[in-house]
Amino acid sequence: MAYPVLQFMGVSKVYTMGGSQVHALKGVDLEIREGEMVSVMGPSGCGKSTMLQIAGCLDKPTAGLIMLSGTDVSALEDKQLAQIRNKHIGIIFQTFNLLPHESALNNVIVPLQYSGISKKQGESAAQRALQSVGLGDRVHHKPNELSGGQRQRVAIARAIVNQPSIVLADEPTGALDQQSGREVMGILQRLNSQGRTIVVVTHDKDVAGYAGRIIELSDGSIVGDRKVKSKKVPKKEIEAGARARPVAAGQKICARCSFGNRPQARYCANCGFTLDMSPKASDTMIRRMAGMMVNCPYCATPNRPFAKYCISCGGAVDDALKAGYGEGVKA
Repeated sequence: MAYPVLQFMGVSKVYTMGGSQVHALKGVDLEIREGEMVSVMGPSGCGKSTMLQIAGCLDKPTAGLIMLSGTDVSALEDKQLAQIRNKHIGIIFQTFNLLPHESALNNVIVPLQYSGISKKQGESAAQRALQSVGLGDRVHHKPNELSGGQRQRVAIARAIVNQPSIVLADEPTGALDQQSGREVMGILQRLNSQGRTIVVVTHDKDVAGYAGRIIELSDGSIVGDRKVKSKKVPKKEIEAGARARPVAAGQKICARCSFGNRPQARYCANCGFTLDMSPKASDTMIRRMAGMMVNCPYCATPNRPFAKYCISCGGAVDDALKAGYGEGVKA
């Protein structure tokens, strides 16, 4: 019998905003077993993102217990949580979060750099992960040489390269066209058929239908939990996407939203993110993807990987990335 990989036991999360409190999760009880593919869906503001952040050890619950493969991670220190994330959790983001100046192989190797394995072993593991998502012949391509669907495949390979206990996908098709999104869901189904535990967070009923179990959230509480007959993606569709033509040559691909910009552009026309990322900003993105602490650009205090505001000075941690760690950021 499959054992529980992830358990929420009476989990609540309360955010204090000004003089009021926001109850993002309200006593949630949940169990996800090994080998399941589950969709967590609901409208904006229902608590999906909060649930994913807590499940991914990116945040801590206000109350309740979180069990990951039988280990209580609710009260672990930040350093311990970073180790758990790196070894046991793979996260796939909507906007890919790839390093724009690095090859697909180097992007996938990122989590392994903090696992203590040799470079040769890391390259071998990364190549196997890329082959498993159909990109065995694109290992040396950079993000601007890949289509949107192919970039998400690289992100999936990065999420599974450490053989995690569970893979969490946050709106994995949100930045893709319908066909590319279908192919990505097909890849997740194939990984699930190989025994991987997959949790997909989405607001899209169509995307949720690719899982075998759908959990519905509303106003911080679970209002539905049912098993369904999942839609299947034919193998030929998945393989066709791996061979898709790349984006137009010469475009600058935004590392945040993957929008294709003019070659001479300095900032993304879609989201305003810097296209000429400095080495220090690239290092910050690497640390975030590996689940490590990120320093505040103003006071250098270590913060959780995806913290928005510094726990010490209150400064916006993302200012460092927005400015590319350039002259606009002063201590």
